[in-house]
Amino acid sequence: MSFRAYDLKTFFEYPALAFKLACFEPFMCSGSQLGLRHRSWYRVQQVLYICGSITLVVNVSALVAGVFVPRATPEAELYSSSDSQVFEVLAVISYFCCGIYKMWTLFWRRHDILRVLEELKDLFPSVAKQRRIAELNESEKGQIGSVGIYRLRYYEEKSRASMRRLTRFIINCYIYYNSVPILQLCYAIVTHQEKIMYRAQANTWYPWHNHNDHSSFIGFMAAFLTQAIAEYVCIVFIVCSENLFCFFTTQMLMHFNYLSSALSALDASAPDALLQLKALISYHNQLLRLVVRINSIFNLTFTLDLIITTFAISLMGLTMVLVNLTSAVMFSAGFSFFLILGYLFCKNGDELIRETMKISPAIFYSNWYEGSYEYRRLIIFFIMRTKAPCEFQAYGYTSLSMETYMRILKLSYQLFTSFRAIE
Repeated sequence: MSFRAYDLKTFFEYPALAFKLACFEPFMCSGSQLGLRHRSWYRVQQVLYICGSITLVVNVSALVAGVFVPRATPEAELYSSSDSQVFEVLAVISYFCCGIYKMWTLFWRRHDILRVLEELKDLFPSVAKQRRIAELNESEKGQIGSVGIYRLRYYEEKSRASMRRLTRFIINCYIYYNSVPILQLCYAIVTHQEKIMYRAQANTWYPWHNHNDHSSFIGFMAAFLTQAIAEYVCIVFIVCSENLFCFFTTQMLMHFNYLSSALSALDASAPDALLQLKALISYHNQLLRLVVRINSIFNLTFTLDLIITTFAISLMGLTMVLVNLTSAVMFSAGFSFFLILGYLFCKNGDELIRETMKISPAIFYSNWYEGSYEYRRLIIFFIMRTKAPCEFQAYGYTSLSMETYMRILKLSYQLFTSFRAIE
Protein backbone atom coordinates (compact mmCIF):
# COMPACT_ATOMS: atom_id res chain seq x y z
CA MET A 1 0.00 0.00 0.00
CA SER A 2 1.46 3.39 -1.03
CA PHE A 3 2.22 5.90 1.70
CA ARG A 4 0.71 9.37 1.56
CA ALA A 5 1.80 12.14 3.91
CA TYR A 6 -0.72 14.67 5.26
CA ASP A 7 -0.37 18.06 6.89
CA LEU A 8 -2.74 20.46 8.60
CA LYS A 9 -3.13 22.62 5.49
CA THR A 10 -4.78 19.68 3.72
CA PHE A 11 -7.64 19.79 6.25
CA PHE A 12 -7.83 23.61 6.17
CA GLU A 13 -8.61 23.91 2.46
CA TYR A 14 -12.33 24.70 2.69
CA PRO A 15 -12.11 27.04 5.72
CA ALA A 16 -9.36 28.97 3.89
CA LEU A 17 -11.55 29.16 0.77
CA ALA A 18 -14.48 30.48 2.82
CA PHE A 19 -12.31 33.21 4.37
CA LYS A 20 -11.13 34.26 0.91
CA LEU A 21 -14.74 34.56 -0.24
CA ALA A 22 -15.45 36.71 2.81
CA CYS A 23 -12.41 38.94 2.13
CA PHE A 24 -11.55 38.35 5.78
CA GLU A 25 -8.15 36.95 6.74
CA PRO A 26 -7.81 37.19 10.52
CA PHE A 27 -5.10 34.56 11.00
CA MET A 28 -1.92 36.49 10.33
CA CYS A 29 1.34 35.79 12.11
CA SER A 30 4.95 35.61 10.99
CA GLY A 31 5.38 31.89 11.56
CA SER A 32 2.00 30.65 10.43
CA GLN A 33 1.55 28.96 7.08
CA LEU A 34 -2.21 29.43 7.41
CA GLY A 35 -2.05 33.23 7.14
CA LEU A 36 -2.22 35.54 4.16
CA ARG A 37 -0.12 34.64 1.16
CA HIS A 38 -0.50 37.98 -0.58
CA ARG A 39 -0.19 40.83 1.89
CA SER A 40 -0.58 43.39 -0.92
CA TRP A 41 -4.25 42.48 -1.16
CA TYR A 42 -4.86 42.81 2.56
CA ARG A 43 -5.88 46.49 2.40
CA VAL A 44 -8.27 45.80 -0.45
CA GLN A 45 -9.82 42.96 1.54
CA GLN A 46 -10.18 45.27 4.53
CA VAL A 47 -12.06 47.83 2.42
CA LEU A 48 -14.36 45.15 0.98
CA TYR A 49 -14.99 43.74 4.45
CA ILE A 50 -15.85 47.17 5.88
CA CYS A 51 -18.15 48.01 2.94
CA GLY A 52 -19.92 44.67 3.27
CA SER A 53 -20.36 45.17 7.02
CA ILE A 54 -21.83 48.65 6.49
CA THR A 55 -24.23 47.29 3.87
CA LEU A 56 -25.29 44.58 6.32
CA VAL A 57 -26.06 47.12 9.05
CA VAL A 58 -27.97 49.33 6.62
CA ASN A 59 -30.07 46.42 5.40
CA VAL A 60 -30.96 45.26 8.92
CA SER A 61 -32.00 48.85 9.78
CA ALA A 62 -34.14 48.95 6.61
CA LEU A 63 -35.81 45.68 7.61
CA VAL A 64 -36.76 47.07 11.00
CA ALA A 65 -37.94 50.34 9.46
CA GLY A 66 -40.05 48.40 6.95
CA VAL A 67 -42.38 47.35 9.76
CA PHE A 68 -42.98 50.83 11.20
CA VAL A 69 -42.54 53.30 8.31
CA PRO A 70 -45.64 53.63 6.08
CA ARG A 71 -44.98 53.21 2.37
CA ALA A 72 -46.97 54.52 -0.57
CA THR A 73 -46.07 51.71 -2.94
CA PRO A 74 -47.97 48.82 -4.50
CA GLU A 75 -46.35 46.51 -1.97
CA ALA A 76 -48.02 48.46 0.84
CA GLU A 77 -51.41 47.31 -0.37
CA LEU A 78 -50.37 43.67 -0.18
CA TYR A 79 -48.23 43.93 2.92
CA SER A 80 -50.18 45.86 5.47
CA SER A 81 -48.93 46.26 9.02
CA SER A 82 -49.99 42.87 10.34
CA ASP A 83 -48.63 39.97 12.30
CA SER A 84 -47.79 38.22 9.02
CA GLN A 85 -45.51 41.06 8.01
CA VAL A 86 -43.86 41.10 11.43
CA PHE A 87 -43.22 37.35 11.23
CA GLU A 88 -41.70 37.78 7.77
CA VAL A 89 -39.37 40.54 8.93
CA LEU A 90 -38.36 38.63 12.07
CA ALA A 91 -37.58 35.56 9.96
CA VAL A 92 -35.21 37.57 7.74
CA ILE A 93 -33.66 39.38 10.71
CA SER A 94 -32.95 36.04 12.39
CA TYR A 95 -30.90 35.06 9.35
CA PHE A 96 -28.94 38.32 9.40
CA CYS A 97 -28.37 38.01 13.16
CA CYS A 98 -26.87 34.58 12.53
CA GLY A 99 -24.31 36.07 10.17
CA ILE A 100 -23.58 39.08 12.41
CA TYR A 101 -22.70 37.17 15.56
CA LYS A 102 -20.63 34.65 13.61
CA MET A 103 -18.73 37.54 12.02
CA TRP A 104 -18.24 39.11 15.44
CA THR A 105 -16.98 35.83 16.95
CA LEU A 106 -14.42 35.34 14.19
CA PHE A 107 -13.21 38.93 14.50
CA TRP A 108 -13.22 39.23 18.29
CA ARG A 109 -11.66 35.79 18.96
CA ARG A 110 -9.26 35.74 16.02
CA HIS A 111 -6.17 35.65 18.25
CA ASP A 112 -7.56 32.71 20.23
CA ILE A 113 -8.37 30.92 16.97
CA LEU A 114 -4.84 31.50 15.77
CA ARG A 115 -3.39 30.06 18.99
CA VAL A 116 -5.54 26.95 18.64
CA LEU A 117 -4.41 26.58 15.02
CA GLU A 118 -0.79 26.79 16.11
CA GLU A 119 -1.34 24.15 18.81
CA LEU A 120 -3.05 21.85 16.34
CA LYS A 121 -0.18 22.37 13.93
CA ASP A 122 2.33 21.35 16.64
CA LEU A 123 0.17 18.39 17.66
CA PHE A 124 -0.32 17.16 14.10
CA PRO A 125 1.92 14.12 13.37
CA SER A 126 4.97 14.95 11.27
CA VAL A 127 5.70 13.19 8.00
CA ALA A 128 8.45 11.17 9.68
CA LYS A 129 6.10 10.10 12.46
CA GLN A 130 3.37 9.18 9.98
CA ARG A 131 5.84 7.04 8.01
CA ARG A 132 7.21 5.38 11.16
CA ILE A 133 3.73 4.54 12.48
CA ALA A 134 2.70 3.13 9.10
CA GLU A 135 5.82 0.93 8.93
CA LEU A 136 5.39 -0.35 12.51
CA ASN A 137 1.73 -1.20 12.00
CA GLU A 138 2.51 -2.92 8.71
CA SER A 139 5.23 -5.10 10.27
CA GLU A 140 3.35 -5.81 13.54
CA LYS A 141 -0.16 -6.02 12.15
CA GLY A 142 -2.57 -7.74 14.53
CA GLN A 143 -0.04 -8.00 17.38
CA ILE A 144 -0.32 -6.53 20.85
CA GLY A 145 2.31 -3.88 21.35
CA SER A 146 1.91 -2.22 17.97
CA VAL A 147 1.26 1.52 17.98
CA GLY A 148 -1.96 3.41 17.38
CA ILE A 149 -3.13 4.50 13.97
CA TYR A 150 -3.84 8.04 12.77
CA ARG A 151 -6.83 7.71 10.46
CA LEU A 152 -5.72 10.72 8.44
CA ARG A 153 -7.18 9.67 5.12
CA TYR A 154 -10.55 8.78 6.61
CA TYR A 155 -10.99 12.07 8.49
CA GLU A 156 -9.59 14.15 5.64
CA GLU A 157 -12.07 12.68 3.17
CA LYS A 158 -14.91 12.89 5.69
CA SER A 159 -14.31 16.53 6.59
CA ARG A 160 -13.73 17.50 2.96
CA ALA A 161 -17.00 15.89 1.87
CA SER A 162 -18.91 17.45 4.77
CA MET A 163 -17.57 20.98 4.17
CA ARG A 164 -18.00 20.66 0.41
CA ARG A 165 -21.65 19.64 0.77
CA LEU A 166 -22.28 22.43 3.28
CA THR A 167 -20.66 25.09 1.09
CA ARG A 168 -22.56 24.00 -2.01
CA PHE A 169 -25.86 23.77 -0.17
CA ILE A 170 -25.59 27.25 1.37
CA ILE A 171 -24.48 28.83 -1.92
CA ASN A 172 -27.38 27.14 -3.73
CA CYS A 173 -29.79 28.44 -1.07
CA TYR A 174 -28.40 31.95 -1.61
CA ILE A 175 -28.79 31.74 -5.40
CA TYR A 176 -32.24 30.19 -5.11
CA TYR A 177 -33.50 32.83 -2.66
CA ASN A 178 -32.21 35.79 -4.70
CA SER A 179 -33.33 34.41 -8.07
CA VAL A 180 -37.03 34.31 -7.14
CA PRO A 181 -37.60 38.13 -7.38
CA ILE A 182 -35.82 38.22 -10.76
CA LEU A 183 -37.86 35.29 -12.07
CA GLN A 184 -41.05 36.91 -10.79
CA LEU A 185 -40.18 40.14 -12.60
CA CYS A 186 -39.34 38.28 -15.82
CA TYR A 187 -42.63 36.42 -15.64
CA ALA A 188 -44.54 39.71 -15.27
CA ILE A 189 -42.76 41.16 -18.29
CA VAL A 190 -43.24 38.08 -20.47
CA THR A 191 -46.95 37.78 -19.64
CA HIS A 192 -47.44 41.55 -20.37
CA GLN A 193 -49.10 42.35 -17.06
CA GLU A 194 -50.72 45.78 -16.91
CA LYS A 195 -49.11 46.76 -13.63
CA ILE A 196 -45.61 45.44 -13.08
CA MET A 197 -44.78 45.36 -9.38
CA TYR A 198 -41.14 45.50 -8.46
CA ARG A 199 -40.55 43.64 -5.23
CA ALA A 200 -37.14 42.79 -3.79
CA GLN A 201 -36.28 39.84 -1.57
CA ALA A 202 -37.66 41.12 1.73
CA ASN A 203 -40.14 43.76 2.86
CA THR A 204 -37.66 46.59 3.57
CA TRP A 205 -37.80 50.38 3.59
CA TYR A 206 -35.38 52.59 1.66
CA PRO A 207 -35.59 56.37 1.11
CA TRP A 208 -35.52 55.98 -2.69
CA HIS A 209 -38.28 53.38 -2.50
CA ASN A 210 -40.93 55.36 -0.65
CA HIS A 211 -42.17 58.40 -2.60
CA ASN A 212 -43.84 57.20 -5.84
CA ASP A 213 -47.02 55.29 -6.46
CA HIS A 214 -45.05 52.75 -8.47
CA SER A 215 -41.51 51.69 -7.71
CA SER A 216 -39.02 52.34 -10.49
CA PHE A 217 -36.77 49.70 -11.95
CA ILE A 218 -33.68 51.60 -10.75
CA GLY A 219 -35.03 51.72 -7.20
CA PHE A 220 -35.83 48.02 -7.37
CA MET A 221 -32.32 47.14 -8.56
CA ALA A 222 -30.76 49.32 -5.84
CA ALA A 223 -32.84 47.56 -3.17
CA PHE A 224 -32.18 44.14 -4.72
CA LEU A 225 -28.40 44.65 -4.87
CA THR A 226 -28.28 46.07 -1.34
CA GLN A 227 -30.06 43.03 0.05
CA ALA A 228 -28.05 40.62 -2.11
CA ILE A 229 -24.75 42.09 -0.88
CA ALA A 230 -25.89 41.96 2.75
CA GLU A 231 -27.05 38.36 2.33
CA TYR A 232 -23.74 37.45 0.69
CA VAL A 233 -21.81 38.87 3.65
CA CYS A 234 -23.97 36.84 6.02
CA ILE A 235 -23.75 33.66 4.01
CA VAL A 236 -19.97 33.64 3.63
CA PHE A 237 -19.38 34.30 7.33
CA ILE A 238 -21.77 31.53 8.24
CA VAL A 239 -19.79 29.24 5.92
CA CYS A 240 -16.53 30.47 7.51
CA SER A 241 -17.74 29.74 11.01
CA GLU A 242 -19.26 26.35 10.20
CA ASN A 243 -16.24 25.18 8.19
CA LEU A 244 -13.87 26.32 10.93
CA PHE A 245 -15.90 24.49 13.57
CA CYS A 246 -15.99 21.38 11.37
CA PHE A 247 -12.22 21.65 10.94
CA PHE A 248 -11.65 21.87 14.71
CA THR A 249 -14.05 18.99 15.37
CA THR A 250 -12.34 16.82 12.74
CA GLN A 251 -8.95 17.40 14.34
CA MET A 252 -10.30 16.50 17.78
CA LEU A 253 -11.98 13.36 16.44
CA MET A 254 -8.79 12.30 14.70
CA HIS A 255 -6.65 12.76 17.82
CA PHE A 256 -9.14 11.09 20.17
CA ASN A 257 -9.43 8.18 17.73
CA TYR A 258 -5.65 7.81 17.71
CA LEU A 259 -5.64 7.91 21.51
CA SER A 260 -8.19 5.08 21.68
CA SER A 261 -6.26 2.92 19.22
CA ALA A 262 -2.95 3.60 20.98
CA LEU A 263 -4.42 2.65 24.37
CA SER A 264 -5.96 -0.55 23.03
CA ALA A 265 -2.65 -1.49 21.34
CA LEU A 266 -0.54 -0.72 24.43
CA ASP A 267 1.25 -3.79 25.80
CA ALA A 268 1.19 -3.61 29.61
CA SER A 269 3.96 -6.24 29.89
CA ALA A 270 6.46 -4.20 27.87
CA PRO A 271 9.41 -2.68 29.78
CA ASP A 272 8.48 0.88 28.79
CA ALA A 273 4.72 0.42 29.18
CA LEU A 274 4.49 2.84 32.11
CA LEU A 275 6.30 5.58 30.18
CA GLN A 276 4.04 5.06 27.18
CA LEU A 277 0.96 5.22 29.39
CA LYS A 278 2.11 8.46 31.01
CA ALA A 279 2.78 9.94 27.57
CA LEU A 280 -0.75 9.00 26.43
CA ILE A 281 -2.26 10.48 29.60
CA SER A 282 -0.36 13.72 28.94
CA TYR A 283 -1.60 13.60 25.34
CA HIS A 284 -5.16 13.20 26.62
CA ASN A 285 -4.76 16.20 28.94
CA GLN A 286 -3.58 18.30 26.02
CA LEU A 287 -6.60 17.28 23.97
CA LEU A 288 -8.95 18.18 26.81
CA ARG A 289 -7.38 21.63 27.08
CA LEU A 290 -7.81 22.12 23.34
CA VAL A 291 -11.49 21.17 23.51
CA VAL A 292 -12.01 23.68 26.33
CA ARG A 293 -10.33 26.42 24.27
CA ILE A 294 -12.37 25.62 21.18
CA ASN A 295 -15.52 25.59 23.30
CA SER A 296 -14.66 28.99 24.79
CA ILE A 297 -14.19 30.44 21.28
CA PHE A 298 -17.58 29.22 20.07
CA ASN A 299 -19.53 29.58 23.33
CA LEU A 300 -21.45 32.62 22.09
CA THR A 301 -21.99 31.01 18.69
CA PHE A 302 -23.31 27.78 20.22
CA THR A 303 -25.74 29.61 22.49
CA LEU A 304 -27.09 31.97 19.85
CA ASP A 305 -27.25 29.17 17.27
CA LEU A 306 -29.51 27.19 19.57
CA ILE A 307 -31.77 30.20 20.17
CA ILE A 308 -31.81 31.65 16.66
CA THR A 309 -32.27 28.25 14.98
CA THR A 310 -35.24 27.46 17.21
CA PHE A 311 -36.99 30.74 16.45
CA ALA A 312 -35.95 30.89 12.79
CA ILE A 313 -37.39 27.47 11.93
CA SER A 314 -40.76 28.43 13.42
CA LEU A 315 -40.74 31.92 11.84
CA MET A 316 -39.72 30.64 8.40
CA GLY A 317 -42.46 28.03 8.61
CA LEU A 318 -45.00 30.71 9.57
CA THR A 319 -43.94 32.91 6.66
CA MET A 320 -44.35 29.99 4.27
CA VAL A 321 -47.86 29.35 5.56
CA LEU A 322 -49.25 32.84 6.18
CA VAL A 323 -47.81 34.97 3.37
CA ASN A 324 -48.23 34.59 -0.41
CA LEU A 325 -46.90 31.80 -2.62
CA THR A 326 -43.85 33.75 -3.81
CA SER A 327 -42.69 34.32 -0.25
CA ALA A 328 -43.35 30.68 0.58
CA VAL A 329 -41.11 29.61 -2.30
CA MET A 330 -38.38 32.04 -1.22
CA PHE A 331 -38.48 31.22 2.48
CA SER A 332 -38.35 27.48 1.83
CA ALA A 333 -34.63 28.07 1.24
CA GLY A 334 -34.28 29.72 4.65
CA PHE A 335 -36.33 27.00 6.33
CA SER A 336 -34.13 24.22 4.95
CA PHE A 337 -31.01 26.31 5.67
CA PHE A 338 -31.73 26.54 9.41
CA LEU A 339 -32.75 22.88 9.57
CA ILE A 340 -29.37 21.86 8.10
CA LEU A 341 -27.46 24.44 10.16
CA GLY A 342 -28.87 23.14 13.44
CA TYR A 343 -28.26 19.56 12.38
CA LEU A 344 -24.61 20.20 11.50
CA PHE A 345 -23.38 21.78 14.72
CA CYS A 346 -25.35 19.29 16.83
CA LYS A 347 -24.02 16.40 14.71
CA ASN A 348 -20.42 17.55 15.20
CA GLY A 349 -20.94 17.73 18.95
CA ASP A 350 -22.56 14.31 18.98
CA GLU A 351 -19.62 12.77 17.10
CA LEU A 352 -17.19 14.18 19.66
CA ILE A 353 -19.21 12.64 22.49
CA ARG A 354 -19.33 9.24 20.81
CA GLU A 355 -15.60 9.28 19.98
CA THR A 356 -14.51 10.18 23.51
CA MET A 357 -16.75 7.46 24.94
CA LYS A 358 -14.55 4.90 23.17
CA ILE A 359 -11.49 5.75 25.28
CA SER A 360 -12.59 4.03 28.49
CA PRO A 361 -13.50 0.69 26.81
CA ALA A 362 -10.23 0.82 24.85
CA ILE A 363 -8.28 0.97 28.14
CA PHE A 364 -10.35 -1.70 29.85
CA TYR A 365 -10.08 -4.27 27.05
CA SER A 366 -6.29 -4.01 26.83
CA ASN A 367 -4.00 -6.35 28.78
CA TRP A 368 -3.66 -3.90 31.70
CA TYR A 369 -3.77 -6.79 34.19
CA GLU A 370 -0.25 -7.79 33.07
CA GLY A 371 1.20 -4.44 34.04
CA SER A 372 2.95 -3.34 37.21
CA TYR A 373 1.18 -2.03 40.30
CA GLU A 374 1.78 1.60 39.37
CA TYR A 375 0.62 0.92 35.82
CA ARG A 376 -2.65 -0.62 37.03
CA ARG A 377 -3.17 2.22 39.50
CA LEU A 378 -2.82 4.78 36.71
CA ILE A 379 -5.19 2.76 34.55
CA ILE A 380 -7.88 2.83 37.25
CA PHE A 381 -7.66 6.60 37.67
CA PHE A 382 -7.60 7.07 33.89
CA ILE A 383 -10.72 4.95 33.42
CA MET A 384 -12.52 6.95 36.12
CA ARG A 385 -11.46 10.19 34.43
CA THR A 386 -12.59 9.15 30.95
CA LYS A 387 -15.91 7.73 32.11
CA ALA A 388 -17.65 11.05 31.38
CA PRO A 389 -17.43 11.96 27.68
CA CYS A 390 -15.91 15.18 26.42
CA GLU A 391 -18.49 17.47 24.84
CA PHE A 392 -19.11 20.93 23.44
CA GLN A 393 -21.46 23.01 25.56
CA ALA A 394 -23.29 26.31 25.22
CA TYR A 395 -21.98 28.12 28.32
CA GLY A 396 -22.51 24.90 30.29
CA TYR A 397 -26.27 25.14 29.78
CA THR A 398 -26.69 22.30 27.30
CA SER A 399 -24.43 20.07 25.24
CA LEU A 400 -24.37 19.86 21.46
CA SER A 401 -25.82 16.48 20.54
CA MET A 402 -28.55 14.95 18.43
CA GLU A 403 -30.75 14.89 21.51
CA THR A 404 -30.42 18.68 21.68
CA TYR A 405 -31.30 18.91 17.98
CA MET A 406 -34.51 16.95 18.56
CA ARG A 407 -35.39 19.34 21.38
CA ILE A 408 -34.82 22.26 18.98
CA LEU A 409 -37.25 20.77 16.46
CA LYS A 410 -39.82 20.05 19.17
CA LEU A 411 -39.65 23.58 20.59
CA SER A 412 -39.75 25.10 17.08
CA TYR A 413 -42.98 23.28 16.35
CA GLN A 414 -44.46 24.46 19.65
CA LEU A 415 -43.54 28.05 18.81
CA PHE A 416 -44.98 27.60 15.30
CA THR A 417 -48.36 26.51 16.68
CA SER A 418 -48.34 29.31 19.27
CA PHE A 419 -47.57 32.02 16.70
CA ARG A 420 -50.12 30.55 14.32
CA ALA A 421 -52.76 30.87 17.04
CA ILE A 422 -51.85 34.56 17.50
CA GLU A 423 -52.37 35.21 13.77
